[in-house]
Amino acid sequence: MRLASKIFAASALIILVLVGVAIWSLLAVNRLVEVHREAVTLSLPALRIETALRDSVRNLVRLEGRALVLGDDTYAAMWDERASRTATDFEVLHAFLTTEEELDRYREAMATFMTYRRLVRAERGMLARGNREGALRLSEGESRAATEQADTALDRLIAATNTALERSQAGAAELERRTWNATLLALLASLVVALATTGLLALRMTRSLRRLSAATAQLAEGSFARPLPVESTDEIGDLARSFNRMAERLREVDLLKEEFFSHVSHDLRTPLTSVREATQLLLERVPGPLAPKQERLVQIIRASAERVLGLVSQILEFSRLRARLLPLEHRWVNLEKVVARGLDELRPQAEERGIQVERSTSGSDFGVLGDEDRLLRVVVNLAGNAIKFTLSGGSIAVRLADRGAEVELVVEDSGVGIPPEALPGIFDPYHQAHRGQPGSGLGLAIVRGLVEAHGGQVSVQSEEGKGTRFTVRLPRQGGSDRPAEHPAKPRSPAP
Repeated sequence: MRLASKIFAASALIILVLVGVAIWSLLAVNRLVEVHREAVTLSLPALRIETALRDSVRNLVRLEGRALVLGDDTYAAMWDERASRTATDFEVLHAFLTTEEELDRYREAMATFMTYRRLVRAERGMLARGNREGALRLSEGESRAATEQADTALDRLIAATNTALERSQAGAAELERRTWNATLLALLASLVVALATTGLLALRMTRSLRRLSAATAQLAEGSFARPLPVESTDEIGDLARSFNRMAERLREVDLLKEEFFSHVSHDLRTPLTSVREATQLLLERVPGPLAPKQERLVQIIRASAERVLGLVSQILEFSRLRARLLPLEHRWVNLEKVVARGLDELRPQAEERGIQVERSTSGSDFGVLGDEDRLLRVVVNLAGNAIKFTLSGGSIAVRLADRGAEVELVVEDSGVGIPPEALPGIFDPYHQAHRGQPGSGLGLAIVRGLVEAHGGQVSVQSEEGKGTRFTVRLPRQGGSDRPAEHPAKPRSPAP
């Protein structure tokens, strides 16, 4: 799946979840509204009608008594009108009742009311026949009992409606509580789904990009060895495959370059060595004496051969370092003696340029496990660089320090320093901080390669115009066990 499709699918899933939660919430709210509407449009009107019916029945009793006692037809007409309205209210009430208990009480009240109306009609018939005493007995007997039963039935009906209303309100409250809880739970679940989906997508993308970034850094440092695993078919997977192809091509180019330098260096060493030996024989006058001009030309040839041979040796040594084919002889070495030997080798060059060389130590144990000749090369390259970039009258300080599990070598000069823009790549091969200076640009690259081959680290601090300080930290064991037969002995600080 392509990256755009993954992002669209994740976004669509989040949107669908949120839409589902919204629809469910609307349905729950609609149900809650229906419950409230039922209470407002049914139970409350029913209560009003039931209360009015109870009052109407009581008013009918009073009108009945007046019409019977006074014999006034006006009260009888009022009773008939009120009874008709009450019967109509009973019929209307039936539409507002929702529970079986309400319907039972309604039927009971309706039956007693109809009985009361029938008894009142019987009373009027007796009055019309002149039987006033019989009408009074019927009114005070069966009619009163019917009205009391109707009043009681209406009270029970009101109680049943109140019960239904309370039950409806309790159900609405419970539904509201469940709706809120379910809505919050659904929102929380949708949030978790959204975060999980986007987090998983972001994690997969950032993990692939971090892996690609780390591989790019390794490739820039020349330590990228294995191809990146390709786990997807999206654009990031395409990028990883392209990166692997690029890394393979660069590896092939580096291999071709190393082979080229190695072959060229090897092929040049033999004729250059022959030229150097021939010039040496001429200078020693083995074939015969030389004229002064001839001797001067031979000296120029010898110096040029020495310089080219040194350059070829550097290229060959660096090629072996890059290919990890440079042999190292691990034995216990006194680094103080190595430093003294290197400075003795460079002292004539320093004296010729009027540069003061100082050597100092801190501590007593400067033994490391390593290759003495390669460590000498590190000292000579660093100190030679310091002499090269220090003006006449300047100074160079070489310090050794015992740092417990490590030995620290510091070479500091008061020279021209390194420009800030050149400092990050100062250990890169063929890189020169100061253009126009003689040299191949491999000296510091070889220093770093030799130091790292011994398990150490080299760093640089410099300020342009004030000098440079190189710091080398070498572990004592150099990645191997320390030989028991070569214990380190305390040494006095060198003058």
